[in-house]
Amino acid sequence: MEFVILFPVVITLFIAAFETGMILSRQVLLERSLDEAVRLLRLVRTITDPVTGDPRPLTAADIQQAICDNTRAIPNCETVLVVQLSVIDEATYDIPTPDVVCVNREELEVQPANSFVQGVDNDLVLIRTCAVIDRLLPFSGFGLNLVRDDTGGMHMVASSVFVNEPQ
Repeated sequence: MEFVILFPVVITLFIAAFETGMILSRQVLLERSLDEAVRLLRLVRTITDPVTGDPRPLTAADIQQAICDNTRAIPNCETVLVVQLSVIDEATYDIPTPDVVCVNREELEVQPANSFVQGVDNDLVLIRTCAVIDRLLPFSGFGLNLVRDDTGGMHMVASSVFVNEPQ
């Protein structure tokens, strides 16, 4: 009788702990990948164009690719990850907008419009990423209290602030 009563409770706790652990692992891997991409952006800020061989500024796609190359924990990373880069005004230190830009998976477009402004030497820059992921066990109903979209995907956000190094 005790088994019948306690088994669903124990299994429910196990599933909740497992799913929460996997979500937190994905979050840590996303933040680590962002840190590595920020180092590239902060120190280099240019990349050699494979076609022409000329140096060109890094783009959002380059940073997105660097993040996706460093983490395999986010399925379909190239389509569900958005990178937003904004210069912070050093007179007021206002963050450009509190809204984090994410992908609308139904239409695979960015909502709202994305900005990617690298700034110049000694600028204070905010970089934010948003990846839309699905729960591992969608039937469980558990998971962290993350923002969800209409498709049921959770918005996993990582951000960092850095200063552009002088060239």
